[in-house]
Amino acid sequence: MLEYRFYAVADGRMASELALVHSMAIAGAPAVEGGPPAHEETLWERYGVPKPLGSWMVVAGRQAPGFLYIIKWASLAQRDERFPRFWADPFWRAQRAELTDGMTLVNSIENWLLDASPAWAAVREDDGGGPVSGIHELRVQNVLNGSQTEAADVLAKVDLPVARRHGARVLGVMEVVIGPERPRFVTLLAWPDLETQQKAAFAIDRDPEIVAQRARERTSAGGRLFLTLDQYLLEPLPWNTPEPNLGIKP
Repeated sequence: MLEYRFYAVADGRMASELALVHSMAIAGAPAVEGGPPAHEETLWERYGVPKPLGSWMVVAGRQAPGFLYIIKWASLAQRDERFPRFWADPFWRAQRAELTDGMTLVNSIENWLLDASPAWAAVREDDGGGPVSGIHELRVQNVLNGSQTEAADVLAKVDLPVARRHGARVLGVMEVVIGPERPRFVTLLAWPDLETQQKAAFAIDRDPEIVAQRARERTSAGGRLFLTLDQYLLEPLPWNTPEPNLGIKP
């Protein structure tokens, strides 16, 4: 199970938000009076919260400025047991109070639970090669109710192969299992640079395979299979840049 957390950051507060996340998820845990000594584990690791698979700053999109990360949990029960213990940590409370300084840090938080889509398995690339840099793209697509299987098949056989042909790497394809406006797919792509992504954005919509597929959908479903698209351009953070396939083994 994957947890997607998206923070709409208040204007001028991005540096504080990134510092807060880095201090709890990446930096070593400090000594706590009456508690565990300082050690190299992160504050999250101290409470069994996994390190994020990747962290990103939103550079363009509807909810910019924003920040998001994705965590892999063994189960919902594990998540519900470990996060509350972390939230009670005195260092976390002190850091949060210091960095917020009585001012709004984030305007809103979206928190979804995801499962890997069958489309992801179909387009996985070889593991290895180190962290995937460049410009990343988050695509959130609502699909026609009851059409998740067909949508995953279309992504695997048409949309994602076309995106790869235009320079994309597929980091992950997921379906929302707990969250708003289901059924919904979440896809993460990586591009070598912004120029490649921008050229592809125009070319993909005009690609003959895509045009033909959208025509087939109008015939079979009486309209579009993919109803809406919410799109964000992301900068992967250097201290938590994702690995290929988000580092998840098959």
